[in-house]
Amino acid sequence: MPEVPYDTNISPIRMIDVSAKGETVREAVAACKIYMNPVTLELIRTGKTIKGDVLAVAETAGILAAKETPRFIPMCHPLLLTNIAIDFYLPSNENYMEVTAKVRGTGKTGFEMEAFMAASITAINIYDMCKAIDKGMYISELRLLRKTGGKSGTYEAEMKEKNVEKKQGKILAVSIGEDFGSKKPVDKAVLERDQGLIGDSHIGSIRQVSLLAQETIDKMMVALKSISPEKVISQDIHIEPGDSAENILTSGLNLTSLNVGDRIKIGKEIILEICQIGKMFHKPGFYLLPLEGVFANVVHGGTIHPGDTILIE
Repeated sequence: MPEVPYDTNISPIRMIDVSAKGETVREAVAACKIYMNPVTLELIRTGKTIKGDVLAVAETAGILAAKETPRFIPMCHPLLLTNIAIDFYLPSNENYMEVTAKVRGTGKTGFEMEAFMAASITAINIYDMCKAIDKGMYISELRLLRKTGGKSGTYEAEMKEKNVEKKQGKILAVSIGEDFGSKKPVDKAVLERDQGLIGDSHIGSIRQVSLLAQETIDKMMVALKSISPEKVISQDIHIEPGDSAENILTSGLNLTSLNVGDRIKIGKEIILEICQIGKMFHKPGFYLLPLEGVFANVVHGGTIHPGDTILIE
């Protein structure tokens, strides 16, 4: 590998000298979101997680992090913080919570980094407190909302409301079975118009194709782990694609929001029309497909692969 020459014109690192600046009252507000299963959010809300009060621990960690900012941000100045406040927003029927951190004090430079540290470390501690039941949580949208004080004055971020309705996702797995039990994942399959998946037991039936969301499986696993985490681990309890007898496993699409007659598009050409929501239990026990599965007929066929996009038309 050829050696990359070091650019000797790069400016040396340095802490900015703020000696000449006057002290003013300053404030900074930062926020982030941590996405999770709705069941996890409810466990946090009701204080029923394995490790106890998630929000109390996370808030304490965020306050400590703001105080330690210069230890982790090399060019930060040590500042005297007079107030650190962390707030949580837990919306109902959603898959995220929002963390907002407000840091205030008097100083010669701003408190933006302290606010960032408080918000992000709070969110990371939420993950740590809940990782045993929901490893799929992720943190995003860390941003500065507002800062006041100093020569540059007030800054406020432009806030835009996002459409939270999930209308697009992707195919995680396609499964086929010759009998009416569990199905096996395949690399690709063909959907035939008015028939269904070629090679599947339901081809030509009144319910040609079945769909299930990974979010439903995750919700089930979170519930099981909240009841008996040791048993889930010791017995290696898990749900693989096809185990619930679904043909198509999706992610990111809110299947439970669909109605009979709605159409969904897969890839560039496949169109399915929803014909049934859920179904009767044929056997005793818990089955995900009857509860939150949807069934569709093929309006326009084609070849389907894991990784294809799926969207509500």
